[in-house]
Amino acid sequence: MNVAEYIVKYVEYREIEHAYVIVGGAALWICKALGQSEKLKFTFVNHEQAAVMGADGYARISGKPGVAFVTNGPALTNTVTGMAQAWVDSSPVVLFTGDSNSMHLRFERENHIRQYGTQDVNTLAIMEPVTKKTWTLTDPARTADVLAEAFWLAENGRPGPVCLNVPIDVQSADCPCAFPPVWTPPEEKRLPAEQVRGVLEQLKQAKRPLILAGQGVRLCGGTELFRRLLPRLDVPVVNSRMGIDTITTDDPYFAGRCGNHGYRSSHFALQTCDVLLILGSRLAPNTTGYNVPDFARQARKILVECDPAELKQYGVKIDEILEGNILDFLRQAEEMLADPALAGSHTAWAETCRDWLRRYPIMQDRYRTGEIINSYRLVDTVTKQAGPEDIVIADTGSSCSIVAQTWFVRGRQRVFISGGLSAMGYWATSLGLAEANRGSGQVLCFVGDGSLQMNIQEFATLAMYKIPVKIFLVTNDGYQFVRMSQGGYNINPPFGTDASDGVPIPNIERVTKAYGLGYLSCSDPALLEDTVRQALAAEGPTVCEVTVSKDLQVEPRLKSVARPDGSFGMPAYENLYPNLPEEVLRAELAKAYGD
Repeated sequence: MNVAEYIVKYVEYREIEHAYVIVGGAALWICKALGQSEKLKFTFVNHEQAAVMGADGYARISGKPGVAFVTNGPALTNTVTGMAQAWVDSSPVVLFTGDSNSMHLRFERENHIRQYGTQDVNTLAIMEPVTKKTWTLTDPARTADVLAEAFWLAENGRPGPVCLNVPIDVQSADCPCAFPPVWTPPEEKRLPAEQVRGVLEQLKQAKRPLILAGQGVRLCGGTELFRRLLPRLDVPVVNSRMGIDTITTDDPYFAGRCGNHGYRSSHFALQTCDVLLILGSRLAPNTTGYNVPDFARQARKILVECDPAELKQYGVKIDEILEGNILDFLRQAEEMLADPALAGSHTAWAETCRDWLRRYPIMQDRYRTGEIINSYRLVDTVTKQAGPEDIVIADTGSSCSIVAQTWFVRGRQRVFISGGLSAMGYWATSLGLAEANRGSGQVLCFVGDGSLQMNIQEFATLAMYKIPVKIFLVTNDGYQFVRMSQGGYNINPPFGTDASDGVPIPNIERVTKAYGLGYLSCSDPALLEDTVRQALAAEGPTVCEVTVSKDLQVEPRLKSVARPDGSFGMPAYENLYPNLPEEVLRAELAKAYGD
């Protein structure tokens, strides 16, 4: 085998069935080897960003690394947004890039010149900030070791993307490596049993314990185990935005989702709990609010975290750290909880959290009325008709925030948002979600008319491969979330947010039909439920365009106030906008203490 053939055979060996590809001259031998594969299937996308996003989606559903193959230069630079997305949201993507002759690359690097070979750019300098590791493979004898390390790094510890850059002369060189590779990964340290037991004892002894569950619970493969443990712990759970599907919305221990666009119930719980166990959340400002020291200020905070870089928290005082894998923590906890002496009993506190959740719902009666469809009403209508195996993805902006607040997780549903990067065009990740999920539930994608344009070319991919994604297009005449933010800081009139201001929003019906996708539309609230039903029942990829109010406010939310001197006043974490009267707020918080 040459190196390119070895790479393809190794991908097959890892039982990865699907890859995302754009061919190019500097990846010539890799493309030849891919074409000879009898096991791999390919999606040829129309932009390298979508190749990586497709691989990202495939990884998140399949439980295997997602793989993309592109060439060098502009192809490589086009992947950066997708790789940064996978980097901040911890998705195991393996990107293979072709490159110029290794002698040309060496000449460039040694002499610090901008470029020698055609389309050359400095792959390492570009990719290192957004990958766990990036290699330029110059020695064919290292192929096996580099591949084994790359795939191990992508999946283990805190998952994330890696990049393997292969010069064209190395691709065609004979590969002297044995197959399959023999590679010994580093040994993972287990958490000390006494420390795990100590956490369980603290939860039991606390009067108002609470768990903050983030995406890390899902990433480690611990979701089902986590759900099983809750009745024995008898501890309510709040979710970060990235941890939406770690617990179903109808679970008796669900207490809401927290953050800048959170639930009042979860913020009441966080600001009155006495012990807070943080599992799989990096405590980003979207979770803690921007007045960081105010977050759960009264609670003893315990953090389980596998990424050493995340142990030093910005502004949040962590009282106890368990550095290790969350799955290890959950497994040890399950063994220990077989002892009834460690089981918790917090009936009154759990009921207080449920009561807050019932009395402060996200869906308001006013969202269900009016002559113009409200985005909350759209998401609520879809979630009531969705199946228990469906996958939900929301692009950034108001679609992301409203789906994250409103979606009612049931059964085995999965929910994905662009959590860290908040990338417009993230909807292209649905390519991989749907491919990895064929034969199971549907993929339901919410995207605004502005964000849609960022990867509109992938409509052709949906049509070509008949990828059964149902796109609910939220048409609000541009960038509604930015429009809301500008208005909140008295930037009036808003700038660059509307079609009337010059933002190019084409006729979506014509565009959709030109690409060969199914199309439905709705602007009448009375027809919304039936239109959604038709969209969900439609064959093949379908766009359901729903015209909504362009002046929608995302509520509740943490709303900072611009002061005359240009600084910002930060609200109390427990008092989301629209702010409650002080006497009402005090009365609600007092309920946690039995007052």
